[in-house]
Amino acid sequence: YGTLPSRRALKNSRLVSQKDDVHLCIMCLRAIMNYQYGFNLVMSHPHAVNEIALSLNNKNPRMKALVLELLAAVCLVRGGHEIILAAFDNFKEVCKEKHRFERLMEYFRNEDSSIDFMVACMQFINIVVHSVEDMNFRVHLQYEFTKLGLEEFLQKSRHTESEKLQVQIQAYLDNVFDVGGLLEDAETKNVALEKVEELEEHLSHVCEHERGAGTMRVAELEKQLLQREKELEVVKVRWEGRRGCRDWGRLPTHPSRPDGRCPQETYEHTSHQVHTLRRMIKEKDEAFRRHYGSEPPPLPSAGWAQDMSPCPGGAEMAPTLPAAIRIKKPIKTKFRLPVFNWTALKPSQISGTVFSELDDERVLEDLDLERFEELFKTKAQGPALDLVCAKSKAAQKVATKVTLLEANRAKNLAITLRKAGRSADEICRAIHTFDLATLPVDFVECLMRFLPTEAEVKALRQYERERKPLEELADEDRFMLQFSKVERLPQRMAIMAFLGNFAENIQMLTP
Repeated sequence: YGTLPSRRALKNSRLVSQKDDVHLCIMCLRAIMNYQYGFNLVMSHPHAVNEIALSLNNKNPRMKALVLELLAAVCLVRGGHEIILAAFDNFKEVCKEKHRFERLMEYFRNEDSSIDFMVACMQFINIVVHSVEDMNFRVHLQYEFTKLGLEEFLQKSRHTESEKLQVQIQAYLDNVFDVGGLLEDAETKNVALEKVEELEEHLSHVCEHERGAGTMRVAELEKQLLQREKELEVVKVRWEGRRGCRDWGRLPTHPSRPDGRCPQETYEHTSHQVHTLRRMIKEKDEAFRRHYGSEPPPLPSAGWAQDMSPCPGGAEMAPTLPAAIRIKKPIKTKFRLPVFNWTALKPSQISGTVFSELDDERVLEDLDLERFEELFKTKAQGPALDLVCAKSKAAQKVATKVTLLEANRAKNLAITLRKAGRSADEICRAIHTFDLATLPVDFVECLMRFLPTEAEVKALRQYERERKPLEELADEDRFMLQFSKVERLPQRMAIMAFLGNFAENIQMLTP
C-alpha cells in the first residue's frame, strides 16, 4: 500500500504530462506546417490558429517562442494577418484581457532572461504592425502596442547584448510612424499649396493683362492699317486722274500734301506704310500664338470697319475692346489661416459672378480682421520657409562628416560599437593582448563581421596619404582606420573567438 503513489503525486504528474503534451503538439504542428499541404489543412481548420495562440499561456519560454514563430509564419501568408488578429481577439475574450495583446506584452517585459523568446516576440510584433499596407491601420496597430508600453520598454532595451534582439528592436523603431511629424509636414504642404495657388493666380492676372495690352495694340495697328489703305485708295484715284500729264514739275501741289510730294512718291510712301503695318500685325499674331498657344481673340474685321465709314462718325463708332481686368491686391494676414479645398477661377471666368463685383476693401472695413484671424488661425504658426530652412541646415550639419564606408555597414558598425561602450583605443589594445575580460566573446564574434575589406582599407589609406584631417571623418570610419592597422587582425580575432568559446565547446564535446 505504501508503494502506491499519493493522490497529490498523481495530480502533479498529470499536469506535467499535460504541459509536455501541449509542447509536443505544437512541435508536431510546426512539422506539419513545414509542408504546403499540411499548412493549408491547419489554416482551413476553424479553431487551429486560435488554439495555437492560446498555447501562449505556458511557463516554458521556449514553448512560447515556438508558438510565436508559428503565428508569425501564419501572419505573412495572404489573409493570415486577419486570422492572427481574430485569434488574439479570441485570446482577449478567453483570458479576460482589458486590451488585446496585454498578456503578450506582460510576458515580453518579464521574460528578459530568455533571449530566444524576446527575439521571437519582437519579430512577431514587427510582422503584425509593419506588414500592413494601409498606413492608417498601421498607425492604429502601432498605437495599440504604444498604449501597452512597448516603445518605452524598447528605449530601455535597445542596448541589449543580444545582436538578434537589437536588430529586431531597431527595425521596429526605424519603421514607427511619427504622427506628429506627419501632421507638421501636412501643415507645411498646405502652406506650400497656398503659395502655389497665390502664384498661379498672380500669373493668370499677369497673362490676362499682357493679353489685353497685346490685343489693344493689335487693334490700334489694324486701325492705322485701315487709315493707310484709305489714303492709298485716294492716291490711286489721283494717280489715275493725272496719268496723262507729262510735266510733273508743272503740276500744282495738292492742298492735303504740304510736303509737295508727287502722286507717284505719295503712292509708294503710303504703300510702304501699309506693308509695314501688315508685317507688324503678322508678327504680333505669331508672338501671341507662341506665348499663349492659341489664336488671338477676334478683332473687328477690316471689311466691317470699312463698311462703318458711310455711317455717322465713321470707324470711330466701332465698339472698343474691354479694358484689362483689375488685379486685386492680395490680403496679407498676420497668422496662417486654414485653406479651402477649392479650385480658383481664372480671371476670364469671373465676369458676371460675385467675385467681379465684390469690393474687398469695403468688406475689410466691416470685418474685424484681427479677431477673425485669432478665431480661425491654425495651430502650427511657424513659417513654412523657416521650417524648411531649419531642416536643410540640420541636414547640412549632419552631412559635414566624411564617410568612406557603405551606409548600412557604417550604421550596423555604429550599433555594435555602442553596445561595447569602449573607445577605439581600448578595443584595439584588447585585441593586441587577447583581453577577453575587456572584450566579451559575444562582442568579438559581432566585431568579426566588420573586418575591413580590401576596398575599405584602400580608401582609408588613400584618405591618409592625401593628408586630409582625420577629424572630418565619421566616428565609424575613424574606428575602421585604427581597426585596420592591427597586425594580423583576422587571425587575432579568430584566436580570441576560439579562446572565448573553448570551455563551452569542451563541455559540449565531453559527453
